[in-house]
Amino acid sequence: MKTRYFQIGAVGTSLTSDRRDVLEEYLGLYRKYLVDVAPAWRTDIQVLRKPLRFPHRRRYEVIANRRTRYEPARRDEIYPYVEWAINFEVPRTMPEYLQLHASTLQVGDEGVIFPGGSGSGKSTLTTGLVASGFRYLCDEFALIHADTLMLAPFPRAICVKKPSYEAVESVGVSMSGVRHYYKGTKGYVGYVNPLSIRPDAVGESCPIRWVIFPKYQAGEEPRLTPISRAQAAFDLHRVCFNLLSCRTIGLDVIAGMIRGARCFQLVSGEIKATCELVKDLVGERMSLAAAG
Repeated sequence: MKTRYFQIGAVGTSLTSDRRDVLEEYLGLYRKYLVDVAPAWRTDIQVLRKPLRFPHRRRYEVIANRRTRYEPARRDEIYPYVEWAINFEVPRTMPEYLQLHASTLQVGDEGVIFPGGSGSGKSTLTTGLVASGFRYLCDEFALIHADTLMLAPFPRAICVKKPSYEAVESVGVSMSGVRHYYKGTKGYVGYVNPLSIRPDAVGESCPIRWVIFPKYQAGEEPRLTPISRAQAAFDLHRVCFNLLSCRTIGLDVIAGMIRGARCFQLVSGEIKATCELVKDLVGERMSLAAAG
């Protein structure tokens, strides 16, 4: 079996497998983050074949930090479970960050977070905004350093559900060469390397300037509604993965990071119109970034 090590922004990982194709798929998305020396703090993932349980059917085992997390039955389920296993371990192994369920982007030298659960349209919106000039940090986590309140990058591949392929292709992101995987109740998905959208697509640590809660509503005119910082803080604690296990009191971190932010609710509709609306909100910062 072969082991590869990666430092993906703030998150270290290793992947060990007796399946060469699984390693190659991961390398195809994260080769830029390949490192020779094992990161001191990391999530160790193993993907192993299991003995046959039924005739003509083979199961697999996805192990994270020595614990079996998933047992996919299908070959095209393995890769999504690798990503899920890493996501499961990040809140357990990185207590120096408060971790929110959110996609995160950078414009100029400031951060934008889009908190929300599955189905809120975060990943599709994120893909469209990266294609529009935003820099990418993550489509799953807002990693907020408990001491500095800085937003850290974790530029994992963007997971796009098959029903959203047409939307992301409408903003110039091709899905034709993307391998498709089965992700349980979410159906088929594809993983987009943000560097395939733009070579300078990945951002860096930055302070948080905007907190925008998206909600996708098909056919609706996109609109932004300002909300109070108090309301935003209340809503953020509900999407926090490690409110009680963060090394600093989680509510104090939320209060600190929200103090300098502008907060909105976003009804997200047609992708191009929604991206333009968000770009108008942060337009001054985008102009400064382009000029720089």
